[in-house]
Amino acid sequence: MNTLFPMEEEFAEDRIVHDRLFLGSAGWSYDDWDGVFYPDNTASKDRLKYYSRQFRSVEIDSSFYGTPSITTVQKWYQQTPDDFIFAPKFPRVITHDKRLVNCADETYRFVETMTELGEKLGPMLIQFPPSFTASAFGDLELYLQGLPDGLMYAVEIRHRSWLTDEFADLLKEWGVTLVMSCSGTLERFWRTTSRVAYIRWLGDYDSVDVFDHTQIDRQDEISWWIPRIRHFFAQGGVVFGYVNNHYAGYSIETIHDINRQLKDFEDEG
Repeated sequence: MNTLFPMEEEFAEDRIVHDRLFLGSAGWSYDDWDGVFYPDNTASKDRLKYYSRQFRSVEIDSSFYGTPSITTVQKWYQQTPDDFIFAPKFPRVITHDKRLVNCADETYRFVETMTELGEKLGPMLIQFPPSFTASAFGDLELYLQGLPDGLMYAVEIRHRSWLTDEFADLLKEWGVTLVMSCSGTLERFWRTTSRVAYIRWLGDYDSVDVFDHTQIDRQDEISWWIPRIRHFFAQGGVVFGYVNNHYAGYSIETIHDINRQLKDFEDEG
């Protein structure tokens, strides 16, 4: 008997802070979390099952390096609770190598595979490299037109040439979410283009060496987002937010910090 999961309905107390908030980490398979977040002797195959009972969502970073097998995606579905949401990242061959051009086969294979997640499929992240400028506006427009309907998409740009009303209007036209970030091109930038907000709390990749404890104080930065998130909730919006380990050193603790600040803000209000 697996004593790590004695009860299937045993969830973390603060797992749901708001019914329209889906907060989690950028990935779940980190060895540095063993014995710190994951109980001792947790097998790698059981990590997602444990993680999904602590948080409501996760951003899939591994899909950036290649579309996973259908069998793998089906296992993800089977291991997680009914209310859990995945946010997979589009493969780099589409966004970085081919830059949206002549990649219909790769796109449909990826999307078709991800739909194996069924109702657990959340926004799919289309992340562009910093060198992807607004000169590719036409390519993006054609690409969005060709995406399968009925699914959620989020676009992350990392060049300031995209910060125009024309770009925002394009995303609004197709109901695509503009990704907001705590750093880089969209540092503390808040502009929503759909009823979904997608926030990424990211850090520099050389900022920390280990991912088992908080090493950078981000409380003031987090507090900037809190009233904006609460206001978005008041407008009926849904928020997906993801933290990577590089942001403060240990994304698990940062997620708890965000939850605490959201609760405190509500209590004060």
